[in-house]
Amino acid sequence: MNPMQSWTAPVEGSRILIVDDVEDNRIFLHRQLTRAGFKTSMAASGIEALAGISADPPDLVLLDWMMPNLSGLDTLRAMREHYDLNQLPIIMCTARDEESSIVDAIESGANDYIQKPIKMPVLIARMSAQLMRRAAMAALDAANLDLEKTLAERTRALLETRLRGEKE
Repeated sequence: MNPMQSWTAPVEGSRILIVDDVEDNRIFLHRQLTRAGFKTSMAASGIEALAGISADPPDLVLLDWMMPNLSGLDTLRAMREHYDLNQLPIIMCTARDEESSIVDAIESGANDYIQKPIKMPVLIARMSAQLMRRAAMAALDAANLDLEKTLAERTRALLETRLRGEKE
């Protein structure tokens, strides 16, 4: 059996941005995720990632922590200025394993945190969970908008009925 078949199935059409300053890491993740059915794009720095996101936001970001110039944590904070946890899931990928690093990442807005070396079945399961959560939140937001619209229409109709009753 192909090990890819045992992994959690990706959410169809999901676009993943891989941000890592090490080219070999980007290529490895790109190949593995493409084989698993994801569409990927890559950025070699936090600055490049921020520019790419503003032009065409992905469905999820895999973000390395240790990068020159703009760290992954600083990149995460900059992304969170424009996108909340539900709009853009971000998973930090790093060799850092200190408890304080995990806490810093989560408190700064990471949806999840995975340590290197990356175990692909674990990564894909976590990505899929975040993508399904994102889709569920979008559906909930749409349902809330429909509910608000229905409530406004019924309130207007009730007021019109009341005004007609007062005129009679």
